[in-house]
Amino acid sequence: MARLVIIRGNSGSGKTTLGLRLQEHFGRCTLLISQDTVRRDMLKEKVEPGNLSIDLAETLARFAYEHDLLVLVEGFYETDIYGQMLEQLKKLFAPHVFAYYYDLSFEETVRRHRTRAKQQEFSPDDMRRWWQERDFLGWEAAFFRDGDSLEAAFDRIVRDLKGAEKG
Repeated sequence: MARLVIIRGNSGSGKTTLGLRLQEHFGRCTLLISQDTVRRDMLKEKVEPGNLSIDLAETLARFAYEHDLLVLVEGFYETDIYGQMLEQLKKLFAPHVFAYYYDLSFEETVRRHRTRAKQQEFSPDDMRRWWQERDFLGWEAAFFRDGDSLEAAFDRIVRDLKGAEKG
């Protein structure tokens, strides 16, 4: 059974770390689709409407659906640019869709970013320019707040996925 987990939030909030941890936990038959990998590394695209990473991310997720994989989609995925694609994936994977959003304060996001190995890639000033306050899809399963650790977010998603298997 194909399942879709979407992890969104502002830059530096912990999405990639969480996605990697989940992929490591679930192992084989798990596809991690990282927005940074698809958009920046694979395609060198800009964040703008119609960029090629939108179609590629959707194509990768559809491939995973056809092969009954657990799909982890993680990234900023701004609603105004990527929302339609995420809605299409929601319809495709329904009812096995779990969407989460890192609803952190700017200060907490900067604090988390400073603990990362790649903290030199962008500054708090860059983060402020990119910041989007509460860019919700409207159908998130849960929100991670300032006090929620990586472990808490990980445990929540694992618990939700296991609960869906039983239900």
